[in-house]
Amino acid sequence: MSDGKFCPQCGNQVKGDALFCPQCGHQFTTTQTPDAPDTPQPTRASRHAPQQAPTPQPTGHHNRWVAIVLGVLALAAVVVVTSNLIIRNQEAAHQQALQASESRVQSSKRASESRRETKEKSLAATAKSVVTDIIQNDDDLDARCTEVTIESHDGGNQYSGYAEVEDDDDDSTTIDITITDVKYDDSVSVHIDGDQDDKLNETFYSND
Repeated sequence: MSDGKFCPQCGNQVKGDALFCPQCGHQFTTTQTPDAPDTPQPTRASRHAPQQAPTPQPTGHHNRWVAIVLGVLALAAVVVVTSNLIIRNQEAAHQQALQASESRVQSSKRASESRRETKEKSLAATAKSVVTDIIQNDDDLDARCTEVTIESHDGGNQYSGYAEVEDDDDDSTTIDITITDVKYDDSVSVHIDGDQDDKLNETFYSND
C-alpha cells in the first residue's frame, strides 16, 4: 500500500485517505503528516515586531554636574545666611555703640551740670555777705541780704542774678546784681546798678 499511512497510535498501516484507524479507531486529521517533523515556523508578527529602545541611564558625567550645581547652591545659601548674620551683628554693635556714646554724653552733661550748680551755689553763698557789706558800708543802709540767686552764666567768670534784701522792720525788696568770680584770690565781687541803689534807698532807712 504505497499511498497508505501508519496510525500514530497503534502503528497499523491504513489507506492514505482513511479518516479512522480500523485497528484502534484513531481519528486522522486532514492536515496531519505523521512523517514530517514538527518544525516551528516563525510568525509574521515575530518577524516584524518593533524593537523597544533601551532606556538611557544617567551617566557618571551627568551625576558630577548635578553634584557641582547642588554644591554651588548650598555654598551660595551659606554665604547669604552668613552675610545676613554679619550685617545684623554689625547693626547691633552700631546701635550699642550709639547707646554707649549717648550714655557717655548724658553722663558728661549731668556731671557738668552738677559742677555748675555746685559752683553757682558757692558763688551765691559768698555773694550774700558781699551784698550785705555793700548795703551797710557803701550805701549806709540799715538792711541785709538774706538770699542770692544766680540765674545765668554770662560767659567767662561773670554771672547774673538777684539778691533779696530786708531789714528788721520787715521791709524787703529784690535787686538785680552782677557777680564776678575773682579766681585769683578765691573771692567774688558784686556790682549793683545805680537804679538798683535807688531802689534800696527808697525801701530802707539809712543808719544815720
